[in-house]
Amino acid sequence: MDKICKHPFNSIQVQNTGEIYCCCCYWTGFYSFGNIFEQSFDEIWNGEKAQAFRKQFIEKQFKYCKLDVCDPFVAESAYKVDLKVDYPKLIEFSYDRRCNVRCIFCRNEINPEEELYNRQKEKRIEENFDRIFTPILQKAEIVELNSAGELFASPHSVEIVKKIIKINPNIKFRIISNGILFNKKIIDELCLKDKLTSVTISIHAASIKTYNKLVERGDFNAIIENVKYLSELKKQGYLSVLQLNFVVTAINYKEMKDFAKFAKKMDAKAFFINYHRQIDSDELEKQLDITNKEHPKYNQLVRILKDDIFKEDYCVVNDYLMGLKPISKSLFSLFKK
Repeated sequence: MDKICKHPFNSIQVQNTGEIYCCCCYWTGFYSFGNIFEQSFDEIWNGEKAQAFRKQFIEKQFKYCKLDVCDPFVAESAYKVDLKVDYPKLIEFSYDRRCNVRCIFCRNEINPEEELYNRQKEKRIEENFDRIFTPILQKAEIVELNSAGELFASPHSVEIVKKIIKINPNIKFRIISNGILFNKKIIDELCLKDKLTSVTISIHAASIKTYNKLVERGDFNAIIENVKYLSELKKQGYLSVLQLNFVVTAINYKEMKDFAKFAKKMDAKAFFINYHRQIDSDELEKQLDITNKEHPKYNQLVRILKDDIFKEDYCVVNDYLMGLKPISKSLFSLFKK
């Protein structure tokens, strides 16, 4: 059976502006299917823009996808692949940027004006949530939260979880978190234990020393304890997937193998992805981006990636990293000139 990404046919991402995308708006060139505050969902989901996007996908053109960070051939096409399709099974709410930490390779801090703008947009979502999303959520199977910020650091997002469960008590959640607040207490409070299907925790380090270099205001020890609890939930059958994320930089690359070993111990997948710019600092990017052939540690990373551990089933290394080739020292000298 052919493989093709399911998102254009099976999922939506909701932004606080009301714009509807089929997946990450950054990775699809901000190609919006429409705006939920201006059109009905039926008009958006099977409208001209949605059909045009699906058409180029079916033809395997991928005009809008960032192929350096995403692979559109990742899922068996065991679902309807057509220009017009049924309501999406996966809904992603990915707009609440509030976060309790700051990763140095992530976006800059949100300024007060942007914060006020986001709150105004979130209020509009809250006021119209039941009216707009009830019919969609009643037909959905999975809701994903929150790739934009930290779900459990946001009263708004926590309230959205409660609304979703009220609308569809049988819904399942895929949760992306930095892991600090994702503990047994919050899982019990929100009655999430039997509603989780997939959990992704972004850690990016195998030691507290390296973690503290990458993450401001973090709590490495809390994350490890919470991952251990999530691992127990997986062993008990409450989770189908536990994934631990690692953005590879010049600061943490030497811990990739130890991170993989920890993931195996937790019965989790270790997911390694290359650093890609989200910060407005050329100097910091130059220091962090070890996949740049001009970086003095580039060849060291390539050697590490050749280790057999990254061929194990519990390790997932994105295509960009796996495609890196060693570079000769003579070429390094040319770069420096």
